This record gives sequence, C-alpha cells and structure tokens, in this order.
Amino acid sequence: MEACGRGHTSEKYKKVKGVALISVLVMGVMVALVIGGLYYILTRTMLTGERVRVYTSTREAAVGGVNYAVLQIKGGLFDAMDQLGCPAGWALAGNCCTANLNYRLSGTTETFRNTITICLRGYVPPPGEALTAAAGARPQPGGRGYVYSIISEADGPQGSRSRVEAVWMR
Repeated sequence: MEACGRGHTSEKYKKVKGVALISVLVMGVMVALVIGGLYYILTRTMLTGERVRVYTSTREAAVGGVNYAVLQIKGGLFDAMDQLGCPAGWALAGNCCTANLNYRLSGTTETFRNTITICLRGYVPPPGEALTAAAGARPQPGGRGYVYSIISEADGPQGSRSRVEAVWMR
C-alpha cells in the first residue's frame, strides 16, 4: 500500500514539504523588499508622499486653513490653551498658537505659505448648561464652551494675499 504506482511513494513527498515552506518564506521576503523599494522610490525621489494641498485660488487656501484649524480644535488639540500651552508643531505667539501650512495652486509647481493663528478668547457656558456660580461659570472639562478666534492668511503669487477670520465655539 506504500507504493502509489510507478515508483512514487509517500516517503518521497514528505521531503518536498520542507523545501516548499522555505521557498515560500524566501519569496515572501523578496516581495516585501520589492514593495518597500517601490514605496521608497515613489515617496523620496518623486516627492509623491509630500503633503501639500492643492487649491484653485488663494482665497480657497485661506478658507481651507480655517477648516483645518476647526478640525484641530474639534479633535481636542487645543483643550490646554487656557494654560497657555500650544500643541506640538504650533508656536506660541502671545496668547495665540501659530502654524504654517504649505499649499500649491492648481496648474503650478510653486509652493505658497498659509499662516494659521488660533487664539483662545474666552469661555461662554454652552447652550443648555446650568450656571454653577453666581459670579460666572467655570470652564467645562474637555474644552466645551471655549471661544477661539481663527485667522488664516494665505500668501499667493505676485504678492497676493487672502485673509479669512472666524470665531469658533467648542
């Protein structure tokens, strides 16, 4: 019963199983190296991994800066501004936090700068919240009720500039 016909035995196939496992592992490592090399080439040499937003106008870039700031505030990044602390990547300027974002206009390769400034202006109890003291309310945990002013100034081609100001309450 050991012979499967024409000289093939089960002993012969047991030796092949170990070779197949090793060859699959070696091929997996080689494929991973090729994919890693392609990723490196695309992100480093061709600059496809560079995070630069593309807008159609300088005004749209300034509005995009305000939207970016609102997303950062909603994410809780600026909850500690009442202690005059700015998150990583933001510079403290007075009682405000400032950051620079790069952007491009569609159809051009030149990079422009968008300066975003976020300032904590005060605290207002959120709608529907009861006041806890006669003299005023205390800030809620998590930054609820904080009032921020957002200024986005986008520089454009030929010295053009667009400025958008907004007020946001969390």
